[in-house]
Amino acid sequence: MKPKASAGRWVWMALLAWFCANLLSQSLYMGRYGLPYDAQTMLKELGPLYVPLLVLEGLLWVAGAGWLLHRGVGRLNRGKTSAGPAEATMA
Repeated sequence: MKPKASAGRWVWMALLAWFCANLLSQSLYMGRYGLPYDAQTMLKELGPLYVPLLVLEGLLWVAGAGWLLHRGVGRLNRGKTSAGPAEATMA
């Protein structure tokens, strides 16, 4: 198994664990209080960390979108270069 494929698998497992933890946390909160998380109250309680955390989250979203875009373009380019000359003339 290639190390690159293994690293990608770990990233997907971490994302799945993060998503499931958030889903479980939200469902437990709703089961106890009857309402979903109140984002405004949670952000106000952060105090001075509010803006840096929002900037950090924004950067993570931009990095994730860039990674997906880079990966998608790489796969498209790989597919075009693997087509032989006979297949290219038929298109």
